[in-house]
Amino acid sequence: MKRLEGKIAIITGASHGIGKVMAEVFVNEGASVINSDIREYIGEGTNQNSKPNIFFFKTDLRKEENIKSMIDYTIDKFKKLDIVVNNARPRLNWLPFAESLDEWDLAMDVLLKAPALISKYAFPHLSKTKGSIVNISSTNAFSISPQPAAYHVAKAGLNHLTRFLAYEYAPDVRVNAICPGLVDIYDEDKITLTSKPLNKKLIETMVPLKRAASAEDIAEAAIFLSSDSSSFITGETLIVDGGAMLGDPFHIAHRVYDMATKYPDITKK
Repeated sequence: MKRLEGKIAIITGASHGIGKVMAEVFVNEGASVINSDIREYIGEGTNQNSKPNIFFFKTDLRKEENIKSMIDYTIDKFKKLDIVVNNARPRLNWLPFAESLDEWDLAMDVLLKAPALISKYAFPHLSKTKGSIVNISSTNAFSISPQPAAYHVAKAGLNHLTRFLAYEYAPDVRVNAICPGLVDIYDEDKITLTSKPLNKKLIETMVPLKRAASAEDIAEAAIFLSSDSSSFITGETLIVDGGAMLGDPFHIAHRVYDMATKYPDITKK
């Protein structure tokens, strides 16, 4: 028996990156997936049925009426809903705080408000199937990186929204979050993280499991939280970072310095 046999799942932002891989893995485990995205599959000229059991529904997550239409489409087509994965993220510029505020509303609308609205409209249907919501958050909810301030704040808010909804929606719907760390993403329009020798060496130095996550790693965590295997888990934030957040920053910096001393040529690449 496949882990998601017969399940109906909505995955936002499934046209690229982690979401695209997640949709394919969900289908392999027996689910039918609605890819709720503002753009179609990269490199493919079709929308619906571009892959078996993945159905594209164009959705602008900044518009509440689009979100409601996406839920209505799913119910009209499949008569039920079992899983929602709030994965979509906008492209944000990596800017200093003051300069990044122009994109504040975009970040908050897509990363925080949209998951809230999707949960609102999905709940009546998920409650009938004892379904599950999985929010894709980030380790940036706990620590600071070059990502813009709004990204960090939205992800921290998403973690707390997860806990709030888990408490309110119990026992009918389970709500959990996944916090990925560094992820290698294979997309046609994006260079993968570890394709640069320096990045690969840095990750091997600072991450206890010696590698970045793959999109499949995140998808597997989402399947676990969506399936009966986690039937008594709700309100949790599952960190999937290979242990990167376990290290003391001074110790990590010391190891990186030692690496740079040992491999001086790699720092030039």
